[in-house]
Amino acid sequence: MNIIAIHKEYDTQKKCIQHLEKLRWNGVVRCTYCGSDHTKPAKGEQFRHSCRSCKRTFSVLLDTIFEHTRLPLPEWFVIIALVLNAKRGMAAKEIQRHTGVTYKTAYYTAMRIRIGMLEDNTQLDGIIEMDESYFGGKARKKNTATNDPTLSTVSAKRGRGTKKVSVAGMVERDGDVKTKVIEKLTKRNLLHMLKTYAKEDNSLLITDGFKSYSHFDEYIEHMVINHSKAFSKGIVHVNTIEGFWSYVKNGIKGNYKSISPKYLPFYLVEYEWKFNHRKFKGDEFKLFLDNALKHENELEYWKAISPEQVKKIAYS
Repeated sequence: MNIIAIHKEYDTQKKCIQHLEKLRWNGVVRCTYCGSDHTKPAKGEQFRHSCRSCKRTFSVLLDTIFEHTRLPLPEWFVIIALVLNAKRGMAAKEIQRHTGVTYKTAYYTAMRIRIGMLEDNTQLDGIIEMDESYFGGKARKKNTATNDPTLSTVSAKRGRGTKKVSVAGMVERDGDVKTKVIEKLTKRNLLHMLKTYAKEDNSLLITDGFKSYSHFDEYIEHMVINHSKAFSKGIVHVNTIEGFWSYVKNGIKGNYKSISPKYLPFYLVEYEWKFNHRKFKGDEFKLFLDNALKHENELEYWKAISPEQVKKIAYS
């Protein structure tokens, strides 16, 4: 998307509001509280509507990622375009340098944009690869478990058995990807993820030899690649999901340096969105706004109350 064109087309608050109203209501204004279409423009309140049924006033921003924002929507739209164009991610400091907003505004705006990237209807089928990865930074000498809260210094050990944050991922060949932060990579937890996001019929699951994937063939057709012998054998490999892990980790290392485990699920959502729409040929800006208008104020003051709540919200 062309940032200059977006800035010209949506250079006023009124134009931005009209665009959001068209996307959300398509000409028929409905009350956000009761769903009634018996509405009228609110007297003395610009860009707000009054409901004749429940007698309350509302705007198109209510129950969206834009709710209670003090940042003008034209600036919002420019930041959205910047984030969507940055295929490997954009740190809040970089947004601050590009737009002139404060760091705090840049950070919370970017976090709301990630919430707007949440997609609830992901269903994978065909050939599906499943693998797990661990996020926590490069091993350093004398760097055993520390109290440092960032992902750059969680644990020195690599791979299974590490104290880093464990993430499971599933990807459809030439299709979408879905990730989930899972504290314990047990058979039960991984199978629950598989049942949630994969279609059983006409699907083939490919994994490595991790013991938690054993007996998955009781639910879905399942093939295993033995990495001690080979990394691929015809169509049997997990190179696609491993490529996605590389894409995410290089993006975090290059743009965010280190991030808190508490907010990792939302950064994963951002990389999911960008991977899933890598071949999209339409207007990604409009596609994002359409999706973002479906998400309510899902975090208290746009901060995660606890890591458990983050996982529940992002991957319920």
